[in-house]
Amino acid sequence: MVRKLFLIQLLLLAMSGIAQAQAEKVSVLWCDPLLNIRQLSTRVGILKILNNARDSGFQAVALGVKCTTGDVIYDSKLAPRLLEWKDYSVPQDFDLVGVFIEEARRRGLQVYAFYPVFSEGHMLERVGTVYGAHPEWQSSVYVVENEIPAVVPITQWAYGPVAFANPLKTEVQTYEISIISEFIQQYQVDGLILDKVRFSGLEAEFSDETRRKFETFLGGQKVDWWPADVFEWQLLNDEWQPVPGRLFVPWIEFRANAIKSFVGRLTEAVHELDPTLPVGNFVGSWYPTYYEYGANWASVNNVPEEDWASRDYNKTAFAEQLNYSVVGCFFPRITMDEAEKIGADWWMSVEGSSIVAMDVVKKATPVYGAVLVEQFKENAETFKKSLQTTMNLTDGLYVTDVSQIDRYEYWDEIAAVLNSSGSAGDSRRRF
Repeated sequence: MVRKLFLIQLLLLAMSGIAQAQAEKVSVLWCDPLLNIRQLSTRVGILKILNNARDSGFQAVALGVKCTTGDVIYDSKLAPRLLEWKDYSVPQDFDLVGVFIEEARRRGLQVYAFYPVFSEGHMLERVGTVYGAHPEWQSSVYVVENEIPAVVPITQWAYGPVAFANPLKTEVQTYEISIISEFIQQYQVDGLILDKVRFSGLEAEFSDETRRKFETFLGGQKVDWWPADVFEWQLLNDEWQPVPGRLFVPWIEFRANAIKSFVGRLTEAVHELDPTLPVGNFVGSWYPTYYEYGANWASVNNVPEEDWASRDYNKTAFAEQLNYSVVGCFFPRITMDEAEKIGADWWMSVEGSSIVAMDVVKKATPVYGAVLVEQFKENAETFKKSLQTTMNLTDGLYVTDVSQIDRYEYWDEIAAVLNSSGSAGDSRRRF
């Protein structure tokens, strides 16, 4: 990771070129299927979303066509279709994806389909693929339960909203590639956005199957103590903390290498069907700690120097395999100074994370910064600053989610930024 002083220099350089580059900026509205399923289930509701998107200056809408539950919102021969969500029964005789694409085209908007790839269950509602049809797919996590470290199924742990399938399981990988391949043969979209192409966190993935694959990665070397040779939970200063073991560094490389291999398989499968279809990936912008999720979304030319990085860790990077990267700059603080004033790392800000993303990707692919509306629900002006900062420092802007924009009535703030930035450009160009 480069030092802050160098990144500040990058910031000044980026700011100096803003005026010339503004016309090329990309702006995309994010639409999560579960958060918006009632509105998406009628043509009137879809028209409201698309009219607001067009009128506020967005060039495209990213529509979630697979839910975090593992269900899809269209007819599929391979994946289960979403039948209901909470207390709402989803109409099965309405082709909402087809209508969405049709009406978007009429308004000059592009449509990108996004997939939370390895998400196959919703742990808060306790529904989804790993709860029903395929419990054997779920990830095994090494966590502390009732003050005892143990390896348990992720649905038993039930921390957070997403139940991850095991990203290393061949059957899971084949399935995810097949449903995406089926979709792009069924619908004509302007691009794909992959999401959740990673592990749930440092706690994953510790099944016996993964142990065997790790030993193969090590050239046949046996892992004597599992998972302690990777890391061990220890109670230090009244807090459970992960303490790296002798194989921690190769473990980090092993997981990242596996994710890169999968991204390569998936993009190859997509481009065999449609060589012109752009494929991007959505990740969190906190690259200094993202190794915990097993996805090295940087360029191969980015060489981390931290203790967790092996000599070949940069070879696990996959930015070069993508057409673009969407990076969630999900911090409530705008500037690096604001982050440091409260004792946070400087990159834990919209400004800092945007700069880090641009630096580690190193122009291998365009980088679009994403802003989370919910983090600015009490301050419209700060929200506008987050949009403008992201637009200025990256190649474009994603705003998530449309439901939150509606809730806080932020359409005017978005329009003010997009119309002033000149981002409402040629919607015919695939980003």
